[in-house]
Amino acid sequence: MGLVETQAIVLQTYKLADADKIVLCMTEKSGLVRGVARGARRLKSKFGASLEPFTLIHLTFFEKETRELVTIKGAEIVKSYFQASGSPEAFEGLVYILELVKEFAPPHHADERLFKMLRACVDFLAGQPARAASVSTYTELWTLRLTGFLPEFKTCGGCGVPLGESFRGQRYISHEGVLWCQDCRRGGAQPLCAEAYMLLSSTRQRGPAAWSESFEEAGEESRRVVSETARRLVRRALEREPRAGKASGAKI
Repeated sequence: MGLVETQAIVLQTYKLADADKIVLCMTEKSGLVRGVARGARRLKSKFGASLEPFTLIHLTFFEKETRELVTIKGAEIVKSYFQASGSPEAFEGLVYILELVKEFAPPHHADERLFKMLRACVDFLAGQPARAASVSTYTELWTLRLTGFLPEFKTCGGCGVPLGESFRGQRYISHEGVLWCQDCRRGGAQPLCAEAYMLLSSTRQRGPAAWSESFEEAGEESRRVVSETARRLVRRALEREPRAGKASGAKI
């Protein structure tokens, strides 16, 4: 506890009283943090535009053990993505990505990998708004993986046979994301071609740019299966639809 300095991405802000803001940030060192920025809504606020959504900042805040809200002491802009939100595709994608992190990240639980994933996805999407749908799917898969809701996609859920790249049989995937070989498949499981399997299992090895390129180059059916699987697993983990709609700027 005490004074904390960390990089952060501003997810959302709320009005508080006449001149203050409540700011929701995903931080590198402290996870999801809600803080009060005193005077942030004044015309000559020391925070300027640093607390706008879609902004990467160097954040300084004071944290007390008994309080959920931290006190924001300073915020310096490292990189702003606010201009990118002028593109409808980028705005839709950015809102959905930030919403996923809000939904899944536990408060005050540091997860450097989740922060780095978020930063990489926001940075890529801001420069490639036409890739909104593929980056949204990539973010879904990574968020599910980092929070423990994504199956490993390595072995059959029935017999345990390896289903990796060297597997030559037909793979099947259930609504719960469990993979089956042909002998163990159950009712309702749909075929999973090798191309779709590689997309689902390769997020760990690829950044958003490389994965998005593979997604865009894949066949229509592979894109549909991967996108629908990711969204279904998100709904299953949350037990409801996400509050923000998934981006639809790229072909599916």
